[in-house]
Amino acid sequence: MKPILIYDGNCGFCLYWIDIWGKKTKDRVEYAPYQSVSDQFPQVSLDQFKRSVQLVKPDGEITEGAKAVFEILAYNPSLTWLLKTYQNFPLFAKVAEGIYYFVAKNRSTLSSVLRMKSKDKL
Repeated sequence: MKPILIYDGNCGFCLYWIDIWGKKTKDRVEYAPYQSVSDQFPQVSLDQFKRSVQLVKPDGEITEGAKAVFEILAYNPSLTWLLKTYQNFPLFAKVAEGIYYFVAKNRSTLSSVLRMKSKDKL
């Protein structure tokens, strides 16, 4: 079984990052919108799914937020340093989680910014 990162499939900002993370982790991690799989994980509330990404590991452990992102990125050997930094430097972890939740609360605005940026490239 592979780890599965569960995200908000209705969030353009989320989809943008899932695409990037998927390229980094290749076939080592599965990705699925909570709208399709939430019933398979009754231990995770709808509010938790809406608040942040949820990583379900093969052993059943669930992590969320920045920690979950660093854990999936560690499936790419060249990016394991991110998770090690998160684990070994509490200040880094605290700042990373703060930034993650700030972004998560403002993702609709950030999604609009990404759309404008992509229009500028055309």
